[in-house]
Amino acid sequence: MVIALKNITLIQINFMRHYLLYIFFIISIISLPSCKQSKPLQANKAIISGEVINLSQHKNKTWIEILHPDIFAQSAPFKQIKIDSTGKFRYEAELISPCLCWGIYNKWFPFVISPGDSLHFTIDANIWNDKSRKAISKEDYIQISGTIKEDYNKIRKFQEWASDSLYTRSLRRSIDEATKTKSPEEFKNFISKIESNTKSIIEKFGKEFGAGPLYYDILNTENQFRNLDDLMRYWWSNPMMNNVKTEDNELPKNYFSFLENYNMNNRNFFVLQQSDVLKELLKLYLFQDKELREIDFDIRKNKENANVPNSYFSEQANYIDKSSSGITRDMLLYLFTIQNFKQTPQNSSTAYSAVKDFIEDSYIANHLHKEYNKLTLKKKNSSTVKPSEHTALDSLIDVNKGQILYVDFWAPWCAPCLYEMKPSQKLKKKLNGKPVQFVYLACRTNKDKWETAIANKDIIGINVLLSDEDYQTLSKRYNIQGIPHFLLIDKSGKVVNQNAPRPSNKNIETLILKLNNAKQNAN
Repeated sequence: MVIALKNITLIQINFMRHYLLYIFFIISIISLPSCKQSKPLQANKAIISGEVINLSQHKNKTWIEILHPDIFAQSAPFKQIKIDSTGKFRYEAELISPCLCWGIYNKWFPFVISPGDSLHFTIDANIWNDKSRKAISKEDYIQISGTIKEDYNKIRKFQEWASDSLYTRSLRRSIDEATKTKSPEEFKNFISKIESNTKSIIEKFGKEFGAGPLYYDILNTENQFRNLDDLMRYWWSNPMMNNVKTEDNELPKNYFSFLENYNMNNRNFFVLQQSDVLKELLKLYLFQDKELREIDFDIRKNKENANVPNSYFSEQANYIDKSSSGITRDMLLYLFTIQNFKQTPQNSSTAYSAVKDFIEDSYIANHLHKEYNKLTLKKKNSSTVKPSEHTALDSLIDVNKGQILYVDFWAPWCAPCLYEMKPSQKLKKKLNGKPVQFVYLACRTNKDKWETAIANKDIIGINVLLSDEDYQTLSKRYNIQGIPHFLLIDKSGKVVNQNAPRPSNKNIETLILKLNNAKQNAN
């Protein structure tokens, strides 16, 4: 299985009035079953523990990653779990429903867990000797015991087969090609055939396995939301792939009719793709009005320097409230508010006040309130940061005047950080001969793990292991809320972008070249 972390390119869109009314109508139909007052979502802990045998033969392989559905996650919810010196590890997850999860230890391995479950994994570290191209681990290397309910192993067996035989890279490439080349109606038919074919395979396996309801619930939900995610992305990805302005690529007004077939208010969060679809739906809503769209562009581009009228938050919240209901509405309002907490923290109180009374589910409302309180506390603590505090980065800036610095905050245990290393080195080669330095600031790790990661990933550039004090200072100074995080610093030593695009984002090369040309022209 390949999980792609996709960066959203800023694009312009100009929906016609009748087109938006059609979307509004479709979402209203979807929302009708949710008008009755429902019990709030409730989360319970699930325990994932285990031991790694033969670890002495693979001493540096002391982290395992877990990926599970998390409705509040802003990106793919990778959880890094430390394996102790005896080979033991433990992780507690908050779940609101049974869900399909993935573990990563050299290879991917699927498993299912429900709230209240306790699963125990026995993993053979010799899995690192497996150099095959298969993404999924052989059963010989990983054994699961504990609270194993009916259908758990059936779902796992299907996923092990599907990840190398159904949900393949060639399928992903064919979907990307269809996104670029097919008309809206052709693309819908193309995705419909994929969904129908996959559903038939799920049914066939289910009959052979003698599967129960959970097997069909989880796998059919995954199939639906995989395809819904691709359908939702088409409206902006098709023009982007064809270098066409989105306003010149008007879709048929009934393009979003596929939403009629999806229950967007499903209270079970079975699979990762459900969160992806919510984010796509939010993106669609945020472009519904030209004036509000321009403000959203300003926020995404300039973040805390954006000019945001107070009415923006209440107008967007009102539109989301009118266009959806139930859990979908509450989650869209949550995601909208958290997005603005990060991009314009100075407007956090206004954003929070605009949405809090619309959210009916107490579980979601309480989670948003906690995030608001954390941000408020962080803002108070940030006021104590002294601009004069000198860090290792400040020293690097001092000695590299005349050079553009592309700064990467990372850690060896951070899977998304490591994913960016290969694109980073490719970008470095493209910019060879330009006055650009690549700076890799490792944080929250020790020297041995840092040096091992540099060697294994061939990280060439200025490598620095930050002290905890330096990282705390820099994270407050540049509002670093997670890693990887990137800065772009001009030749004079000024930070011109404190939330720069990742190396895998094509925009970063353009930004660096423009910065270099601007400085050259100025001289």
